[in-house]
Amino acid sequence: MNYPCRFLHLAFCTLLLAACAPQPLIVTREPVTLRLAAADSCGPLVDELAAAYEEFYPWITIEIVGVFNSAITEQMLLAGGADLALLSWVGEGADEEGLWVQPFARDGVAIIVHPDMPFAETGLAHLQEIYQGRVQEWGGVVLTVVSREEGSGARDVFENIVLGNRDVTRTAVVMSSGESVVEYVARTPGAIGYISTLLLSGSDGVLVLPVEGVAPVAGTISGESYPLSRSLYLATVGEPTGAAREFAQWVLRRFQGK
Repeated sequence: MNYPCRFLHLAFCTLLLAACAPQPLIVTREPVTLRLAAADSCGPLVDELAAAYEEFYPWITIEIVGVFNSAITEQMLLAGGADLALLSWVGEGADEEGLWVQPFARDGVAIIVHPDMPFAETGLAHLQEIYQGRVQEWGGVVLTVVSREEGSGARDVFENIVLGNRDVTRTAVVMSSGESVVEYVARTPGAIGYISTLLLSGSDGVLVLPVEGVAPVAGTISGESYPLSRSLYLATVGEPTGAAREFAQWVLRRFQGK
Protein backbone atom coordinates (compact mmCIF):
# COMPACT_ATOMS: atom_id res chain seq x y z
CA MET A 1 0.00 0.00 0.00
CA ASN A 2 1.42 3.33 -1.01
CA TYR A 3 1.63 6.23 1.45
CA PRO A 4 -1.43 8.24 0.23
CA CYS A 5 -3.66 5.17 0.48
CA ARG A 6 -2.21 4.25 3.87
CA PHE A 7 -2.95 7.79 5.10
CA LEU A 8 -6.55 7.68 3.81
CA HIS A 9 -7.09 4.28 5.46
CA LEU A 10 -5.79 5.57 8.80
CA ALA A 11 -7.99 8.67 8.59
CA PHE A 12 -11.05 6.53 7.80
CA CYS A 13 -10.38 4.27 10.80
CA THR A 14 -9.96 7.27 13.07
CA LEU A 15 -13.29 8.71 11.96
CA LEU A 16 -14.98 5.33 12.39
CA LEU A 17 -13.67 4.95 15.95
CA ALA A 18 -14.77 8.49 16.82
CA ALA A 19 -18.26 7.77 15.51
CA CYS A 20 -18.49 4.62 17.60
CA ALA A 21 -17.20 6.26 20.81
CA PRO A 22 -19.77 6.94 23.56
CA GLN A 23 -21.35 10.36 23.14
CA PRO A 24 -22.10 12.67 26.07
CA LEU A 25 -25.65 12.26 27.35
CA ILE A 26 -27.66 15.48 27.12
CA VAL A 27 -30.52 15.49 29.61
CA THR A 28 -33.41 17.86 29.00
CA ARG A 29 -35.11 18.77 32.26
CA GLU A 30 -38.89 18.83 32.34
CA PRO A 31 -40.31 22.34 32.86
CA VAL A 32 -41.50 22.89 36.43
CA THR A 33 -43.60 25.69 37.91
CA LEU A 34 -43.09 26.57 41.57
CA ARG A 35 -45.76 28.72 43.23
CA LEU A 36 -44.48 31.14 45.85
CA ALA A 37 -46.46 33.36 48.22
CA ALA A 38 -44.89 36.03 50.42
CA ALA A 39 -45.66 38.32 53.30
CA ASP A 40 -45.59 41.92 52.09
CA SER A 41 -42.39 42.54 54.10
CA CYS A 42 -40.77 39.88 51.91
CA GLY A 43 -42.21 41.28 48.66
CA PRO A 44 -38.98 42.83 47.32
CA LEU A 45 -37.02 39.78 48.48
CA VAL A 46 -39.25 37.22 46.75
CA ASP A 47 -38.96 39.09 43.44
CA GLU A 48 -35.16 39.11 43.75
CA LEU A 49 -34.97 35.42 44.69
CA ALA A 50 -37.33 34.36 41.89
CA ALA A 51 -35.29 36.18 39.22
CA ALA A 52 -31.98 34.77 40.50
CA TYR A 53 -33.31 31.21 40.77
CA GLU A 54 -34.77 31.20 37.26
CA GLU A 55 -31.42 32.42 35.93
CA PHE A 56 -29.58 29.51 37.57
CA TYR A 57 -32.28 26.94 36.77
CA PRO A 58 -33.95 27.98 33.49
CA TRP A 59 -36.33 24.99 33.45
CA ILE A 60 -37.97 26.32 36.64
CA THR A 61 -40.67 28.97 36.39
CA ILE A 62 -41.37 30.85 39.62
CA GLU A 63 -44.98 32.01 39.85
CA ILE A 64 -45.54 34.57 42.61
CA VAL A 65 -49.15 33.87 43.50
CA GLY A 66 -49.65 36.55 46.14
CA VAL A 67 -48.07 39.12 48.45
CA PHE A 68 -50.24 39.67 51.53
CA ASN A 69 -49.77 40.10 55.25
CA SER A 70 -48.14 37.12 56.94
CA ALA A 71 -51.34 35.59 58.38
CA ILE A 72 -53.13 35.63 55.01
CA THR A 73 -50.03 34.23 53.28
CA GLU A 74 -49.90 31.37 55.79
CA GLN A 75 -53.59 30.58 55.22
CA MET A 76 -53.05 30.63 51.45
CA LEU A 77 -50.24 28.11 51.85
CA LEU A 78 -52.39 25.85 54.05
CA ALA A 79 -55.25 26.01 51.53
CA GLY A 80 -52.97 24.73 48.75
CA GLY A 81 -52.70 28.04 46.90
CA ALA A 82 -48.89 28.00 47.05
CA ASP A 83 -46.12 25.41 47.18
CA LEU A 84 -43.89 27.47 49.46
CA ALA A 85 -44.19 30.75 51.37
CA LEU A 86 -41.89 33.41 52.76
CA LEU A 87 -43.29 34.54 56.10
CA SER A 88 -42.38 37.34 58.49
CA TRP A 89 -44.40 35.79 61.32
CA VAL A 90 -45.68 32.28 62.07
CA GLY A 91 -49.01 31.61 63.75
CA GLU A 92 -49.09 29.80 67.09
CA GLY A 93 -50.84 26.76 65.61
CA ALA A 94 -48.25 26.12 62.88
CA ASP A 95 -47.18 22.74 64.31
CA GLU A 96 -50.74 21.50 64.67
CA GLU A 97 -51.48 22.55 61.10
CA GLY A 98 -48.52 20.55 59.81
CA LEU A 99 -46.35 23.43 58.66
CA TRP A 100 -42.63 22.93 58.10
CA VAL A 101 -40.99 26.22 59.07
CA GLN A 102 -37.34 27.19 58.75
CA PRO A 103 -35.78 30.60 59.57
CA PHE A 104 -33.54 31.77 56.74
CA ALA A 105 -32.70 35.46 57.33
CA ARG A 106 -32.98 38.34 59.78
CA ASP A 107 -35.05 41.49 59.24
CA GLY A 108 -35.69 44.64 61.24
CA VAL A 109 -38.77 46.75 61.85
CA ALA A 110 -37.77 50.35 61.14
CA ILE A 111 -39.40 53.37 62.77
CA ILE A 112 -40.18 56.03 60.17
CA VAL A 113 -41.41 59.60 60.66
CA HIS A 114 -42.40 62.62 58.58
CA PRO A 115 -39.32 64.80 57.85
CA ASP A 116 -40.74 67.63 60.01
CA MET A 117 -40.79 65.47 63.15
CA PRO A 118 -39.14 67.41 66.02
CA PHE A 119 -37.18 64.39 67.34
CA ALA A 120 -34.45 62.52 65.47
CA GLU A 121 -34.25 59.33 67.53
CA THR A 122 -36.45 57.25 69.80
CA GLY A 123 -36.45 54.41 72.31
CA LEU A 124 -38.74 51.56 73.37
CA ALA A 125 -40.23 53.48 76.32
CA HIS A 126 -40.73 56.57 74.15
CA LEU A 127 -42.48 54.50 71.46
CA GLN A 128 -44.68 52.85 74.05
CA GLU A 129 -45.86 56.22 75.34
CA ILE A 130 -46.62 57.43 71.81
CA TYR A 131 -48.38 54.25 70.64
CA GLN A 132 -50.50 54.03 73.78
CA GLY A 133 -51.61 57.60 73.17
CA ARG A 134 -50.04 58.98 76.36
CA VAL A 135 -47.81 61.32 74.34
CA GLN A 136 -49.83 63.05 71.61
CA GLU A 137 -47.69 66.12 70.98
CA TRP A 138 -43.98 66.82 70.77
CA GLY A 139 -42.29 70.17 70.26
CA GLY A 140 -45.54 71.78 69.23
CA VAL A 141 -46.29 69.07 66.63
CA VAL A 142 -49.40 66.87 66.99
CA LEU A 143 -48.40 63.23 66.56
CA THR A 144 -50.28 60.79 64.32
CA VAL A 145 -49.71 57.13 65.14
CA VAL A 146 -49.68 54.78 62.14
CA SER A 147 -49.97 51.02 62.69
CA ARG A 148 -50.54 47.85 60.65
CA GLU A 149 -53.54 45.57 60.48
CA GLU A 150 -54.06 42.33 62.40
CA GLY A 151 -52.02 39.50 60.89
CA SER A 152 -49.07 41.69 59.94
CA GLY A 153 -45.71 40.27 60.97
CA ALA A 154 -44.32 43.78 61.49
CA ARG A 155 -47.20 44.59 63.82
CA ASP A 156 -46.69 41.39 65.78
CA VAL A 157 -43.01 42.15 66.39
CA PHE A 158 -43.63 45.82 67.17
CA GLU A 159 -46.43 45.19 69.64
CA ASN A 160 -44.67 42.29 71.40
CA ILE A 161 -41.46 44.25 71.92
CA VAL A 162 -42.80 47.78 72.38
CA LEU A 163 -46.27 47.37 73.85
CA GLY A 164 -46.19 43.98 75.55
CA ASN A 165 -49.77 43.24 76.61
CA ARG A 166 -50.91 46.83 76.13
CA ASP A 167 -53.19 47.98 73.32
CA VAL A 168 -52.28 50.51 70.67
CA THR A 169 -54.22 53.78 70.93
CA ARG A 170 -57.67 53.74 69.33
CA THR A 171 -56.78 56.86 67.36
CA ALA A 172 -54.07 55.00 65.41
CA VAL A 173 -54.35 55.03 61.64
CA VAL A 174 -54.26 51.39 60.48
CA MET A 175 -52.74 50.61 57.08
CA SER A 176 -52.86 47.37 55.12
CA SER A 177 -49.27 47.28 53.79
CA GLY A 178 -45.82 48.62 54.48
CA GLU A 179 -45.93 50.65 51.27
CA SER A 180 -49.12 52.39 52.39
CA VAL A 181 -47.49 53.21 55.75
CA VAL A 182 -44.62 54.91 53.90
CA GLU A 183 -46.99 56.88 51.67
CA TYR A 184 -49.12 58.07 54.60
CA VAL A 185 -46.19 59.05 56.83
CA ALA A 186 -44.47 60.91 53.96
CA ARG A 187 -47.48 63.15 53.34
CA THR A 188 -48.65 63.65 56.97
CA PRO A 189 -46.76 66.06 59.26
CA GLY A 190 -46.34 64.56 62.73
CA ALA A 191 -46.88 60.97 61.50
CA ILE A 192 -44.88 58.06 62.91
CA GLY A 193 -45.07 54.46 61.70
CA TYR A 194 -43.10 51.25 61.27
CA ILE A 195 -42.13 49.08 58.30
CA SER A 196 -39.84 46.19 57.41
CA THR A 197 -36.28 47.29 56.68
CA LEU A 198 -36.63 45.39 53.38
CA LEU A 199 -38.98 48.18 52.28
CA LEU A 200 -36.61 51.05 53.10
CA SER A 201 -35.30 51.28 49.53
CA GLY A 202 -38.74 52.58 48.53
CA SER A 203 -39.17 54.90 51.49
CA ASP A 204 -38.38 58.30 49.95
CA GLY A 205 -39.93 61.20 51.83
CA VAL A 206 -39.57 59.79 55.36
CA LEU A 207 -36.85 59.69 58.01
CA VAL A 208 -35.65 56.46 59.65
CA LEU A 209 -35.01 56.83 63.39
CA PRO A 210 -32.40 55.01 65.47
CA VAL A 211 -33.98 53.05 68.32
CA GLU A 212 -32.09 53.06 71.64
CA GLY A 213 -29.22 54.68 69.74
CA VAL A 214 -28.97 51.86 67.18
CA ALA A 215 -29.74 52.32 63.48
CA PRO A 216 -31.54 49.51 61.59
CA VAL A 217 -28.74 48.47 59.23
CA ALA A 218 -27.56 45.03 58.08
CA GLY A 219 -24.91 44.55 60.77
CA THR A 220 -27.07 45.58 63.73
CA ILE A 221 -29.99 43.46 62.50
CA SER A 222 -27.96 40.30 61.85
CA GLY A 223 -26.12 40.81 65.14
CA GLU A 224 -29.42 41.48 66.95
CA SER A 225 -28.17 44.69 68.58
CA TYR A 226 -31.04 46.54 66.90
CA PRO A 227 -33.92 46.03 69.35
CA LEU A 228 -36.69 45.57 66.76
CA SER A 229 -35.33 42.59 64.83
CA ARG A 230 -36.91 39.28 63.84
CA SER A 231 -36.49 36.15 61.73
CA LEU A 232 -37.94 35.56 58.30
CA TYR A 233 -39.17 32.05 57.51
CA LEU A 234 -39.53 29.57 54.69
CA ALA A 235 -42.68 27.48 55.09
CA THR A 236 -44.31 24.53 53.35
CA VAL A 237 -47.14 22.18 54.26
CA GLY A 238 -45.24 19.16 55.53
CA GLU A 239 -41.58 18.49 54.76
CA PRO A 240 -40.73 20.14 51.41
CA THR A 241 -40.19 17.82 48.45
CA GLY A 242 -39.26 18.16 44.80
CA ALA A 243 -38.88 21.68 43.45
CA ALA A 244 -39.92 23.25 46.76
CA ARG A 245 -37.17 21.36 48.61
CA GLU A 246 -34.53 22.34 46.04
CA PHE A 247 -35.58 25.99 46.22
CA ALA A 248 -35.55 25.97 50.04
CA GLN A 249 -32.07 24.46 50.10
CA TRP A 250 -30.84 27.06 47.60
CA VAL A 251 -32.25 29.91 49.71
CA LEU A 252 -30.63 28.55 52.88
CA ARG A 253 -27.26 28.25 51.13
CA ARG A 254 -27.63 31.78 49.77
CA PHE A 255 -28.34 33.37 53.16
CA GLN A 256 -26.68 31.07 55.65
CA GLY A 257 -23.96 29.26 53.74
CA LYS A 258 -25.64 25.90 54.29
